[in-house]
Amino acid sequence: MKAYQAKNGKTQYKPSKRALMQAIEHNYGFCLACGAENEGIEPDASKYTCTSCEAPKVYGAEELLLMNLYH
Repeated sequence: MKAYQAKNGKTQYKPSKRALMQAIEHNYGFCLACGAENEGIEPDASKYTCTSCEAPKVYGAEELLLMNLYH
């Protein structure tokens, strides 16, 4: 995960393209707030609640690809 500054000024995290490709195969998503992987996330998920930090910032891998949020 790589840290970046969001438009609101908060630090968020984005996965690598390689991690997204693996996530598509194994059906998990990523939390932009803390960087945690969350299992059982649909590819097009957006704003799901994170199991680690409870922030509504979990996105599916395909959704992150469409949003261009990877490095």
